Amino acid sequence: MINELRKETINTLRKTMGTSPEDNVNPDTKFHHGVKGIKVEMVDNSENPYKNIYEAAVATWGDERYSRKWDQTPPEGRFEVVKAALSNQTLPQVLETVNFMFIVRGASRSQFDQHARMRVGATFFSQGVRDNSRAEAGFRMPSELAEMEDTDLRERIEDHVLQGKDLYSEILKRGRGSYQSARSILPMGITHNYKWACNLQALKGYMAQRLQACEQEDTVFVAIATRDAIKEKFPLLASHLKPGCDHAKKCTYHQAYTLSEMFGCLFKGCGRWPDDNEYATFNRSSSNYQHMGHQGGIFLPRPDVWAEYSDLDSLEVEDLCLFVEA
Repeated sequence: MINELRKETINTLRKTMGTSPEDNVNPDTKFHHGVKGIKVEMVDNSENPYKNIYEAAVATWGDERYSRKWDQTPPEGRFEVVKAALSNQTLPQVLETVNFMFIVRGASRSQFDQHARMRVGATFFSQGVRDNSRAEAGFRMPSELAEMEDTDLRERIEDHVLQGKDLYSEILKRGRGSYQSARSILPMGITHNYKWACNLQALKGYMAQRLQACEQEDTVFVAIATRDAIKEKFPLLASHLKPGCDHAKKCTYHQAYTLSEMFGCLFKGCGRWPDDNEYATFNRSSSNYQHMGHQGGIFLPRPDVWAEYSDLDSLEVEDLCLFVEA
């Protein structure tokens, strides 16, 4: 009797979680072009990141009472210390006190694989494909394939994806294989949802790399959309989240590392900064800011229009309220 009750409880939980092989196996494949439909949502964040940064930055000084400094400092002084920290003029671990968590919906599995290469200061919580059905996963087709003039080839790509998803579902329906085995035939372009968390110092490094248009388009757009989610609450923080080329004020694509030309740089520079390098396997940039902006509805600021917050009075109201709070 106890075993039957336990089995019923487990089966109920499995239906709720979607881990029963007989459930959720009917394919429903939606095609997404370029970066259309990708969403990034901020789940949680440090309540007042500026207070965290300030208290960490001034932690070296103080008498034996070692009291909080934020309450003893006027807003103008708070701003100057935070601005110095964001400009890399303090110990870098100061920025590790600020934390965020996000949900990413609708990007490709290949984008997730690139994003999850973050090693220090970040952690990922991914939608499973080993013990979870992905029969309902969509397929994200890169712009250069979705918009090519060869309609016959594009239709063949779509047929290939649909047939693969049908085969995946058939394996599960017939009970011939587990999710673990069936996932081997899923393409890298399937939509993949995940959650991730990181601190601000790690986020700055991630943005410097992934905001550059030398990456796959949905890799770049996830970074753009993440930055935009931060900008809605903390414009000052977002103003310091820039592509590495904007920090360097030059195109860095062909100079990323010593062997760039031998192993990594297959495309031309994107044109954001002048690029004198003429050699490229593909005579175009890896992704296009304007194209992604029109598709996804979010545009990365041009290098000459980044918001500059020079003093307290220049802050947006969202940030100002945090600097003046007790």
